[in-house]
Amino acid sequence: MSVMDPRDVTDTQVGTKLRDAAVDPSAGDFLAPTNAGEVGELGNPHGPSVVSPEIHGSEGVRPIRPGDVSGVAATQDAAEHEHLATWQPETVPPEV
Repeated sequence: MSVMDPRDVTDTQVGTKLRDAAVDPSAGDFLAPTNAGEVGELGNPHGPSVVSPEIHGSEGVRPIRPGDVSGVAATQDAAEHEHLATWQPETVPPEV
């Protein structure tokens, strides 16, 4: 069974358009899902490699990691993605 890719579905807008960082990521999205916007199955928002790292101290997809929290969003974003990759290696793109 394959997972449906929402990028292949057409839709009709009703009301105000919302943006989903997993489907339509923008530079500067804080804690955007890993691999969001990548081509192919790696970037499928409903696939196993697009995972939100959540926020520091949240025990959702990984154990809580003690330590400092940076006041710089880009630094904290990188740290949370790195910790996610340790616990969910499928979120790391394969080396080419």
